[in-house]
Amino acid sequence: MEIERTDDGDVTELKVVGELTIFGAAEAYGFLTRALSERRDLRVNLAQVSEVDSSGVQLLLAAKRAAEKQGHSLELVAHSEAMLEVMELLQLSHVFGDPLVMPAQAA
Repeated sequence: MEIERTDDGDVTELKVVGELTIFGAAEAYGFLTRALSERRDLRVNLAQVSEVDSSGVQLLLAAKRAAEKQGHSLELVAHSEAMLEVMELLQLSHVFGDPLVMPAQAA
């Protein structure tokens, strides 16, 4: 797994590439907590997530709670097919405030 960061005004976008699983959860958590410590809104681009497990879901839930605690938002965008399947299976779109979960555009 790899995470690419870009900053746009008051928003930091983190693009997750590869597997969002237990094997990369600690690394991803570090990226998310560092960005949150900067007191910025986060946009997490999931277009290139190839696999996600319960650790990846827990990570996203924890990051959302932490952002809200600090008065910032965490938005999930460009969901990959793997993310869509997990979001649908676990019925999580309402938790992340996604009115309509849309798949990522093909690259």
